[in-house]
Amino acid sequence: MSDMSEQPSTWSYKTTKILVICFVFFIIIPIIGFTTESSSFETLTNPEKSHPSHMMELENNESGSITLFPEHIYTIYTKSGTNSINKNNIIVINEAGNEIKSNSTPIFVSLFSENGETYDAISTWQLVEESNVEIQNSIGQKIWLVNESGIINSIQENDILVGSALSCITSICLVPVIIIWFMINRPNPKTLNIKFVNEDEENSTHVDLIQLQNRVPNSDELYRAIHGNESMKNELKEEIKKEIEKESIPAPFADRPDGVAIKKEKIIFEEEYNSSKIIELDEETDERWKEWDG
Repeated sequence: MSDMSEQPSTWSYKTTKILVICFVFFIIIPIIGFTTESSSFETLTNPEKSHPSHMMELENNESGSITLFPEHIYTIYTKSGTNSINKNNIIVINEAGNEIKSNSTPIFVSLFSENGETYDAISTWQLVEESNVEIQNSIGQKIWLVNESGIINSIQENDILVGSALSCITSICLVPVIIIWFMINRPNPKTLNIKFVNEDEENSTHVDLIQLQNRVPNSDELYRAIHGNESMKNELKEEIKKEIEKESIPAPFADRPDGVAIKKEKIIFEEEYNSSKIIELDEETDERWKEWDG
């Protein structure tokens, strides 16, 4: 068995990158779409511009007649910035002479123009049958009658604007998803995943870098093995290999205390030295005997 330090799975990081790429993609599409359709969009949102959904404008103390259709939402807008507006000063009278009160909620609370001016909704109607009405304006400034249903229909018929709006919504929805995904899957630097593998199992790259046979890697080795570049990993591999080879050579008399081993080694050395001296003396004596006998 050999144990291995294993880097946390990177699939969560790849998924986070994919989510970020999708966010960038979906945020670029509405920018391009709204840019190419800016003139059409400005016409829709500015009640002062000519458009089929912009039905009437009335100055103060002015009145006008118009036909309103059922299943449509009609709203009167006025420029923002006026504090004292009484919507009761706008009177809508049908053919029978009866006043039609505001009975619905506007789709767009405010409209705006390209130069930054805004228009606030003050009265909204939704009729159940077609009716010719007269609108009397007494609020002290100009008003605009807008068919909001017509604005919605125009947007739905413009594929670029629809795609841009959907992409904008998608990109906004991706923001919390990316944050939550990253927080859940981010690595904990205080933890380290270490497991045991058999020799016949598929080895990780870290098995070659840190072979933990009878040794425990220090924090520096683990950091270089997991976060280091290829040069650092190769250098670490060579260092560990040399260390393992060095430690695999047993020390002489490793089972004895150091003092005894050194003393015994010294005695053996002295015995070998004295023995060699005796042999040399014997050889010299033999040669002298030959010369005397000679």
